[in-house]
Amino acid sequence: MYSLLLDSADKYLGIGISLNNEIIDKVYFEAWQRQSELMVPELEKIIKKNNIDPKSINEIIVTVGPGSYTGVRIALTIAKIYAYSLNIKCYAISSLNILMNPNRPSICLMNARSNRSYFGVYDNKNIIEKDQVLTNENVKKYIDEHKDFSVCGDTKYLGIEGERNDIFINMLRLKSEENEVKNILSLKAVYLKD
Repeated sequence: MYSLLLDSADKYLGIGISLNNEIIDKVYFEAWQRQSELMVPELEKIIKKNNIDPKSINEIIVTVGPGSYTGVRIALTIAKIYAYSLNIKCYAISSLNILMNPNRPSICLMNARSNRSYFGVYDNKNIIEKDQVLTNENVKKYIDEHKDFSVCGDTKYLGIEGERNDIFINMLRLKSEENEVKNILSLKAVYLKD
């Protein structure tokens, strides 16, 4: 069974393909403000490279935010089109949750700009702190109070070296009946900054 994994919520473009829950190929690179022009060509390349008939994709796993307003919508739109046109399952996962270290409680972060962070805390599949926007000052305070937690994500903007975990393996691990999209037309992005 082929799974297509898509993420464009932050400054990276991520496309993965798994066969029977094993990653067989992936592309992941910084594409800040270029995801809209690069996502479809990269998707076509990876499908062609692996000799996959697009119609043989059985399910899609996509991040739904929080993150860049435009970035989130790129992967989400592609996922919706695929899922609707092929009548296949789609799973919607937090773009913060996929950053976690599955072996330790994890503070997952993304730059929300204006001295703020997208912030979520997870312990394996359990949510400790739901996805939210915090000031960077409050994020640093939380990190100081939880020194035994992993700090995950591209956190250079905080002056901290964050752990980088395999988002595609995490996407496969986090796929569950709970985050299966029942009506693909109702799937919406999660925006925390309004």
